[in-house]
Formats: sequence, structure tokens, C-alpha cells
Amino acid sequence: MANLRLKKSILEVVDNQLKANDPPCTKNTYDKLLDAGYSKSEAKDKIGAVVLTEIYDILKKGQAFDEEKYKSSLEEMLRQSIDYEDDHHIRTEWDKWDELVQKGYESFEEQKAAEGLCFWQEAWDIFESVMKQVPETETLYGLMESQDYVYPIDCWLQDYEMELGNAGKYGERIAFCQKILEMFDWQGEDDSCFRCGIGESLFREGKTAEAYEYYENWLMDDSQNVNGTNSFSWILFENGDAEKAYEVVRKVTWGVSCYVDNSILFMRARQLADYVGKENESKWYQQQLDTFENSIKKWEMDEDEIFDEFTAPKQIPVVKEKKIYPNDPCPCGSGKKYKKCCGKQ
Repeated sequence: MANLRLKKSILEVVDNQLKANDPPCTKNTYDKLLDAGYSKSEAKDKIGAVVLTEIYDILKKGQAFDEEKYKSSLEEMLRQSIDYEDDHHIRTEWDKWDELVQKGYESFEEQKAAEGLCFWQEAWDIFESVMKQVPETETLYGLMESQDYVYPIDCWLQDYEMELGNAGKYGERIAFCQKILEMFDWQGEDDSCFRCGIGESLFREGKTAEAYEYYENWLMDDSQNVNGTNSFSWILFENGDAEKAYEVVRKVTWGVSCYVDNSILFMRARQLADYVGKENESKWYQQQLDTFENSIKKWEMDEDEIFDEFTAPKQIPVVKEKKIYPNDPCPCGSGKKYKKCCGKQ
């Protein structure tokens, strides 16, 4: 309402409607706007904009005042206004979350783990609060995309899980990982980090049989899961069962090719084969690792094709460029965050 005299007249109409509670939809809308956090003047301005539109329609079309149409217009304005405030609230909460996350990282860099976990516990409380406002379960990367990848949510969740384990807070770590697994839709995305967090924590708490059962059930459903297999083999080995640790890894690596995703299991298998005295099998694993390393070198030399010499299909290693997040140090060396330096471009 650019014309001040017109604005004053319209606001008088709004005031009269509020005082007389006629029509009731005006007072109802006004109260809801106040509940949503708008000031009295802001609420009246918003209602006044609807009143002005209704007056223009009446004058233009020569029609009488239609209370139902006016009520419908107020409801639409209210819906849009509250949706905006909800989005604004979420963005504000994300900013608070980001600040606490960064403080936590700084504390861990300074070897102040307890302080870092305190910051991250506060960040986690905010994160849970924000996620409760998300209308439908979505994937982790869907959430990050909705925030334009401004926040390193995936990295932080994994780092928090790891630091809880480093601090020996195994019960909290299990609860955290279970919550994350429930919070997101993991179809097509990798949840093994959090599954491993549960299994490893059960083992650290002395619940060895429960940990074994947990891994066995998981790998029964997902037998080729690299992280799960590697994690299970580690706790078996630490519990003095090197033979079974080797069997678990050998089951998914023997007779297949070594490539990027499973190379860690081949290194693990070679080490375990040496440990349990399987010299010939250790040599075979080393051969696969050598072949994989050579294929990487050939790929880096722009070879057109890398042919696998063994039983699995040809595997071309994928080298992912390291993603730079907005809050990471800018790679130009300025000392500023990426989002405040080269990330602006």
C-alpha cells in the first residue's frame, strides 16, 4: 500500500472489523498471525492487503461484498504467511546448528574432545528438532539437496558417530545410530557407517554374542557389504578368532577381482591370510592388489580400456573429486571459509 492516506483508511477498516469482530474471519486470521510470530502492525498490514484487493474487485466488477470469498482470501494469505515463517524458522535453526558444528570441529582440532561433544550434543538437539518439521521421510542426500548443499550434514553425522565411539560413549553411539537409521530413507544410499557403529559399540560394551548376531543378520541380508564385512572381521580378530575373521572376508573376495570399492577387503584378506598361515592364498590376494594398482596407473595414463584378467566383469576405478563444502577452508589459501571466498563466485 504505497499511498499513505489509502493505507491509513484500509487499516481503519481492519481495526473496525477487529473491534466489532465482524466478520469473524478477520479476528481469527489476526490471532493466528500473532501466534505465528508476526507483530500486531505486521498482522494488520497483511489483512489490509487482502481488504484492499477485495475493494478493488468490488469496484472493478460492481459486485457486493462476498464474505465467503474474503474469508477464503484471508485463509490463503494466512497459509502462505505461516509457511514462510516456518521455512524462515528452519533456516534460522540450521544457522544455529552450523555454528555449533563448527565450534565442535574447532574443539576437536584443539584436542578438547569433551567440549567438542558438548557442542555437538546441542547441534544434535537442534537437528532432531528441525527434522521433526520435515513432513515426509526423505533420503540424507535429499535433505542436503533441499538445503542447496550449504551444510555438510553427511560428514558431520558420520564424524559425530565416530567421536562418540572414541569417547567410549557406546550406549549414546548406539542410540544415535539407531535414530539416524530410522530418520532417513536409506534406499539407494549407504547406511553402513551407522550400522557398523551399532555393531562395534555392542562389542565394546562386552556384548560379544549380541554383536556377532547383529553382524551375521546384517550380512545375511547384504552379503556383499564391504564396510559391514570389514568391521565384523575386525571385531572377530580382536576377540581372538582370526580364523573366522579370515573366513568372513574370504567369502566375499576369493575368486573375484579387486576394484575400488572392495580393495580394502583384499588388503584385509591378505593380512589375515598371512596371520593364519595361508601363504598361497596370501600371494593370490597380493597379485590381485598388484593388478588393481597397475590398472589405476594405466587409467591415470588415459588408457582407453582396463581389462580385468580374472573372473569378475571389467572394473574401472572411479576416482571422486573431493567435494568442497561451504564451511570448509577455501582451497585458494586465503584462510576464509569457502562460502565467503571463492564459493561466492
